[in-house]
Amino acid sequence: RATERDAVAARVDRPDVERAPVIGSVSDSVALELAFREHRPEIVFHAAAHKHVHLMESFPEEAIRNNVTGTRLLIETAEGHGAERLVMLSTDKAVRPRGVMGASKRLAELVMLRKAEAGTRTKLIAVRFGNVLGSRGSVVPLFQEQIAAGGPVTVTHPEMERFFMTIPEAVQLVLQAAELGEGGEIFVLDMGEQVRIVDLAEQLIRLSGLEPGRDIEVVDTGPRPGEKLSEEL
Repeated sequence: RATERDAVAARVDRPDVERAPVIGSVSDSVALELAFREHRPEIVFHAAAHKHVHLMESFPEEAIRNNVTGTRLLIETAEGHGAERLVMLSTDKAVRPRGVMGASKRLAELVMLRKAEAGTRTKLIAVRFGNVLGSRGSVVPLFQEQIAAGGPVTVTHPEMERFFMTIPEAVQLVLQAAELGEGGEIFVLDMGEQVRIVDLAEQLIRLSGLEPGRDIEVVDTGPRPGEKLSEEL
């Protein structure tokens, strides 16, 4: 989703690209059919998912409906309308998942892989993301808000660590996967080493001209349901 300013800038940069918003759910087969029948997309970027780890622990049926059933319906609709490619955004949490969200995304990957193995005109590709810095729900904007408010900055556990990628890296990963994929692959960006969340929080405090523990407290709140201390690629 883009802000109004971003949308205006995009129209200026690429006035030849038509944009047609459609309101609907990825788990609604009728809405998908109508959208594909009207717009006939050649390349589909599947970014519809419930991604909030702790919330999906409380609503597993919604994780399955949206993340798994929605993926199956979208693939079937894309196939039925002759889309050339479908790129699904997945997550590093799909590797040996501990929580419902990661498990539902792994199931979605398996749906895609089985469809690809069975043979389809649509090339089906998945990309696994780490945490995207600055995206909606990212810890960085949250930490910045907490620092601006005078603290405390809250981290779930002193040893919790995550893989991080920037928004440009995430966009490049998706576009390159769409270009390179022949169907049935899962692409993963080499994101280097994991970063401890507490180190990230303390660095942001210092970049704000303050000192962790003196000017801004860093408080451990404890891992939430479904969370791992470390992720895997």
